[in-house]
Amino acid sequence: MTRLEELLAGEIEKGSFPGGVALVGGVEGVTDLAAAGFAVRDPEEIAVSVDTLYDLASLTKPLVCGALVAAALPALDLKSSPARYLPEWKATRYDGITLESLLTHTSGLPAWYPLYARGEGAAAYRRTLGSIEPEAKPGERVIYSDLNFLLFGDLLELHLSAPLDTAFAKLVGQPAGSAAAFLPGRSPRVAATERGDVTERRMTAEMGLSYPRFRDGVVWGEVHDGNAFRRGGVAGNAGLFASARDVWSLARPWLDPARAEMTRDRTGELSEARGLAWQGGRGAGSAAASMPASAFGHTGFTGTSVWVDPEAGRIAVLLTNRIHPQARPIDFNGVRKRFHEAVWS
Repeated sequence: MTRLEELLAGEIEKGSFPGGVALVGGVEGVTDLAAAGFAVRDPEEIAVSVDTLYDLASLTKPLVCGALVAAALPALDLKSSPARYLPEWKATRYDGITLESLLTHTSGLPAWYPLYARGEGAAAYRRTLGSIEPEAKPGERVIYSDLNFLLFGDLLELHLSAPLDTAFAKLVGQPAGSAAAFLPGRSPRVAATERGDVTERRMTAEMGLSYPRFRDGVVWGEVHDGNAFRRGGVAGNAGLFASARDVWSLARPWLDPARAEMTRDRTGELSEARGLAWQGGRGAGSAAASMPASAFGHTGFTGTSVWVDPEAGRIAVLLTNRIHPQARPIDFNGVRKRFHEAVWS
């Protein structure tokens, strides 16, 4: 067995996830690739292959929004307010918010909110976002939040005059040679995630809210994230599906030194390192291990991650469906760190 095969087999035996794909590569190509376990366990069993498509969850943030920012600069003014595109944001409690603060999770928006409980779709979401009580002043704290990128995805659509999935395919996916896409549909090639929206049912109830249309069956071929799903499956915070090789293709342009300005630590005096849509190694929530300070990456709730080391010219991708058929109460960042330690040692 290769080192990646051994790592996957060991984590599957521990119960960390039912199946996964691990990849290591660089500018020139993929150097190591392994797959093990099951992409689906319920309602049937389907084995993982190196071509299995995973719900990337929050990897959508840098791989879609971050990449579209790179394509749109300098025409996209990151110091401007959302009100430049959305008049309703001229009178909210988020005075001082900028596009950059959304990208660095320093806007003050709360960590999560079931926007669909107050109305589904992009327009309803924007109304709700503008009325939610801030948790901090812009620039005061890093509060990692899907809400930042739900709003930022809308702003990108307005700036680019195109739906997010269309803009991504044209400006990012096709140039990178990646087949990553939104809305894959249910098929044996797609890994399944959670049964019955259990996680968001619980979180919504804990906030004293209710919603009558949670999904009952296994989520398979559609985005797990409830806010993204009820926005039509295409959103700035989640919704992209891809194979490990697709993710490597999307991450490879970020090895270019010309993008270092986007990935540098812009939150140096705050609790964790954040670039434009990317996370750095500083901070308790980071999955970085044995990497230089210039390395950056991102994680996804479904059990995914990508990390990029520009100094070594290395990219590491781990895709799993750790929440299938239900979320496991484990420290999944520990799994990611073991993977990264094996790759960078």
